Amino acid sequence: MDHKMIALLIGIALLCAATAMPASQVVSCCTSVSSRVSKTLLRHVKCFNTQDERNCDIKAVILHVGSRKLCTDPANHLLKKWMRISKSRKQCHARS
Repeated sequence: MDHKMIALLIGIALLCAATAMPASQVVSCCTSVSSRVSKTLLRHVKCFNTQDERNCDIKAVILHVGSRKLCTDPANHLLKKWMRISKSRKQCHARS
């Protein structure tokens, strides 16, 4: 076999291996957080989830508002209070 054919076969093998990985291993992380959270914003939140430092560099609370995801500071006082009140109703459920 010539070198071009070997390179092509190696490329195909690598592509097959990369696409065979489960999607659950792909992690999307917040790279920054907003410390500003208003009551108006919180009224429009569909659900929220938390990001910890096991898989990502920073801690964050991710608010799902419409089709957007907003990364917010988990130390925000208003957000903490809202999360305590809304935890059972607004926490996002993991998708299977």
